Amino acid sequence: MVDYHVHPDFSHDAEGSIGEFCARAVEIGLDEICFTTHYEPDPARSDIEHVRVNGRMQPVASDWPDAYFAAIQAARVKFPGLVVLAGVEVGYDPGLVGTISDFLSRHPFDFVLGAVHSLDSICLTSKDELERFKTEFLRRGPEAVAERYFHDVRSAAGSQLFDCLAHLDIYRKYIQPLFDSRFTQTANSLLPSVLKFVAESGTGIEVNTSALRRGNAEPYPESRILKLAKDAGVQVFTTGSDSHRPADLGKGLDVAAQMLEGLGVEPARFRNRRAGNLV
Repeated sequence: MVDYHVHPDFSHDAEGSIGEFCARAVEIGLDEICFTTHYEPDPARSDIEHVRVNGRMQPVASDWPDAYFAAIQAARVKFPGLVVLAGVEVGYDPGLVGTISDFLSRHPFDFVLGAVHSLDSICLTSKDELERFKTEFLRRGPEAVAERYFHDVRSAAGSQLFDCLAHLDIYRKYIQPLFDSRFTQTANSLLPSVLKFVAESGTGIEVNTSALRRGNAEPYPESRILKLAKDAGVQVFTTGSDSHRPADLGKGLDVAAQMLEGLGVEPARFRNRRAGNLV
């Protein structure tokens, strides 16, 4: 099995060193682990988003990748039987394409996830920011919020900066329950065209199993969306636990692999941002 969404303690909301995650990966029999620490470059969120280096919080726009790559290289030496990859999860905003492109061009990542975590610099995946989100977005109405989210998803794919899009229907976590059925109806009506665009951009889709740990019956995205993506022509699918602590590493990957097997797809593996095991 392979886990392509892992947050070591470089992510400020995670715990557990790269070495501790690798030891856990060996313990549970993973073949590959790809670290995808958070990179959230929105300057409007600079007082919230940080990267942790040696236990100290550093600005996102600092030289933290030097320590990150050094820790990953040390893990490769210490765990020679485990494939250890250097990845990153980028918080995308259409106004940050230049900043993100420059960052990615300067660092030799094996795999890059793109994620729409915020709208108008308010995080839609954080319970702590839910009241701010409600104040700003409830008045706009469910249709407008769904349209805005998928506008940014489409923009992320169109930027061609990312290998895969993370947790495509993450709105299920906090945002969808805020609205009536019009949000879901609008999202469902937009998905086919958005997924066709994602496929045409050459961007893949992640199957993120973190939802299963929170009691959901299906991962992000749910099975019907995965089928829509496959039918739309998406060729690359990865599996990831989105673990933020070693104890959660690999959880649910068997479910994700079974879902993909049902679609005739194997989880892709990346080297130097090139995917293998294509459909």
